[in-house]
Amino acid sequence: MRRHIFKIGDDLSAFAGAVLCRDVSVPSDGKPVTIRRGVPLAEALERLPQGHDGIEIAVLIPDAGELAQPDASARLAEGVAGPGIALDPPHQGQVNLRAAIAGLLRVDGAAVARLNRSGVALVATALDGRVVEEGETVAIVKAPALFVDGARVERALEALRGKPVARVAPFRAQRVAMVAGTRIRPAQLAVATRHLSSHLERFGARLVATRHLDNDDPVEIARAYRALLDDGVELVLIAGSIMLDPGDPFMVAARRLRARMACVGAPIDPGTMFWVAYAGEVPMFGLASCELYGRLSIFDLLLPYALAGEPITRDLLAELGYGGLLSETQHARRPPGWYSEASDEAETAHPEPAQTSET
Repeated sequence: MRRHIFKIGDDLSAFAGAVLCRDVSVPSDGKPVTIRRGVPLAEALERLPQGHDGIEIAVLIPDAGELAQPDASARLAEGVAGPGIALDPPHQGQVNLRAAIAGLLRVDGAAVARLNRSGVALVATALDGRVVEEGETVAIVKAPALFVDGARVERALEALRGKPVARVAPFRAQRVAMVAGTRIRPAQLAVATRHLSSHLERFGARLVATRHLDNDDPVEIARAYRALLDDGVELVLIAGSIMLDPGDPFMVAARRLRARMACVGAPIDPGTMFWVAYAGEVPMFGLASCELYGRLSIFDLLLPYALAGEPITRDLLAELGYGGLLSETQHARRPPGWYSEASDEAETAHPEPAQTSET
């Protein structure tokens, strides 16, 4: 691109494709008329009032193969956006990406970094794993100059290998069940059921069954699991398991079903005593006490993944350890007002020392 000074009254044909690189302001009836940088020169001349011949305007003229900022930003945004994301038209050279549906935002952070290092893209996103509402802005994409090399833009997009940088996974799973062992008292179970039911409703899911077992026999527990799975349950919550015990009957029962243990323990606080298994495609969550009664915990972090059908793996949990102090970071992953303090009812049903986060 080349910078030139255009004077109102000059022949416009020599400045094809030029855009303003500085704001222009001229008086009209005692009030200033301002045209912002980035506006095409031809459009600026139409908008400026008459009678200002000779005024100098600083413009940029593109070289062959260069894209204007709005076109480059739109092209980059198309490469960034995946399923569940809609694009706004470019405005002042920037494209806003919005959630087209409610769901779980997934962002490839490494791809964001690659694009930002390319020199032809400025990409900013919300956090991976954020619950988003329809219409919420989840990212912005902008070319960093009024003109950029189109070939460089295409090379930056080719480095993505056709994979979207950001997408929104809808909440698909709706049928959730809970299995509780003998460690859970009836009063505790009633409180947990009310809390979990209310929480699930935010995602369009329901607690369709609760099984309070009268013994902790792995055979009986496995039968309860199998009955729920056969009934079409899409997520199983397990209360009363003790992850630190290799012979824990709830984990033994999961293995009897040939469930695959995805993780045992997590680098999240509260949530270090959490475990996840998969019976086929159905996730099973082993919940510690802190996850049952409305306190912010790993359950709040991983429930959206399960309901959106996003895999919960050791690699995912290893990454979530960065920012895993949930009281410090979780507000950035949820809309305002998503959480409330644990109720007095929960504290009454499950009293525990203040210094103990999990049992």
